Amino acid sequence: MRTYNGEVPRFDPDAMIHHRRRARITQVELGRRLCVHDNQIYRWEKGITPIAADDLRRVARELRVVPAQLQRPLDSPPTLTDLRSLLAITPTELARRLAVKPQRLAHWERGHLGPEHGPLLAALLGISDASVRDYEHTGQLPVPLAHRLARALRTNPEIVSAAFLASRRAASPHAQAA
Repeated sequence: MRTYNGEVPRFDPDAMIHHRRRARITQVELGRRLCVHDNQIYRWEKGITPIAADDLRRVARELRVVPAQLQRPLDSPPTLTDLRSLLAITPTELARRLAVKPQRLAHWERGHLGPEHGPLLAALLGISDASVRDYEHTGQLPVPLAHRLARALRTNPEIVSAAFLASRRAASPHAQAA
């Protein structure tokens, strides 16, 4: 299956079918409302074609649900990628909200602030040297960045900090071997 930047990895075709039927909307009608061919609705509901974040937001709006209701439930602590996915936001959209480059966001979604260290990292992120030293010592997301991410992801800083650590564990080679 082809993957691309706008894909929503947690999309649940069965949830889409459930909510479409609950709303008493046919595939043809949903396709008409979304200005897509009903075959595209069929392909999303069968899991043949991945759904893009903007399409998922449009589907959710038509079905009068939030994007998270059209996605698989979390079976482990959420990562930053999970939090972004639940809102149906692409990495590019979130990077724009945060005023960072997509590459920087990719580092954050793997549980790292970036390849730079010390004062350079502090200057690039607009945080204090002490925050960077704490991060380098503990691996904890600096508080100013937790607040910044929390605003962009419409959640609270504690959830973002926990998701950052979960992202770090998920990206760690030791976590994948276990």
